Amino acid sequence: VGMTAPDFTVPLYGGGEFHLWENRGKVTVLNFWATWCPPCKSEMPDIQALYEKYGENEGDLIVLGVANPKTDEMPNNQDGTVEEVTDYLEENGLTFPVVMDTTGELFYWYGISAFPTTFMIDANGNVYGYVSGALTADMMESIVQQTMESVE
Repeated sequence: VGMTAPDFTVPLYGGGEFHLWENRGKVTVLNFWATWCPPCKSEMPDIQALYEKYGENEGDLIVLGVANPKTDEMPNNQDGTVEEVTDYLEENGLTFPVVMDTTGELFYWYGISAFPTTFMIDANGNVYGYVSGALTADMMESIVQQTMESVE
């Protein structure tokens, strides 16, 4: 907390790339999750609602999910295949951006050891805080507001 967030550029599910530093000036919610994780599943509708409420990443808030699907090269990753993660997103109507961290680099850089884990990155690119465990909609809103107010 208080340190500069590790920068990254990763491919987005559905095409394109996400580059953290291109979003400086905005607050970023970085949610690490897995399809097999019941607490992750319970907070997904609230993350989707947060994404929609704040302008679908066109406003002052960026919402980004991070999955860690298995690949032939990385069979010990934390989730099913890219296809299984993609199917989960589509079946549940989740449209917020999700990156497929197939190398595990983001999980390593952010020290992920529990699901879900949510990081708040302030508009200056610093880690404002993080929470291991599921968040309610009210908790999400509160930490988003606290992070936004932290750099005023």
